[in-house]
Amino acid sequence: MTARTKKDAAGVTPKETVDTTVEFEPIKITRTDESKVRRASGSKARYVIPFPLSAKPTRDWEDIFDDVWRSHRKGSAVPKVQAYVRKGELVIECTLGEIKPVFPTLRVSLDSANEKYLASLKHQAEKNEKKRRKREEERLLEKTAVHEALDGLDFS
Repeated sequence: MTARTKKDAAGVTPKETVDTTVEFEPIKITRTDESKVRRASGSKARYVIPFPLSAKPTRDWEDIFDDVWRSHRKGSAVPKVQAYVRKGELVIECTLGEIKPVFPTLRVSLDSANEKYLASLKHQAEKNEKKRRKREEERLLEKTAVHEALDGLDFS
């Protein structure tokens, strides 16, 4: 995450020209690896299917994905499918017949998690910028107060 600010000639950041940008590359499913598909423990019908991701998601992104998936799962006709992130892979646990019907929902959940995560990054960057601006204003006020307190002292 990078926050950039524009300053005028005096080095002051005018409020109307602050440009807070956030860098985030959306997480995507890159492929599947049939050799890693295995039966889920304790089930003859359910399988564990890992999908490698384009990048290892942060813990915050994982939490958002979990919330999004849980809400999609509640409204789904197939609420038994589990999805979670483990070691940089998106893993689903389901029957082989559920993979194709569930995959579009999985991608929608991934896109939704990306959008919500980006929004949270932007919100945090804005908060940080606001705090930085407040600290800067306080520092300038203090500097002005010190200058006024010392101004006009006669050292003759």
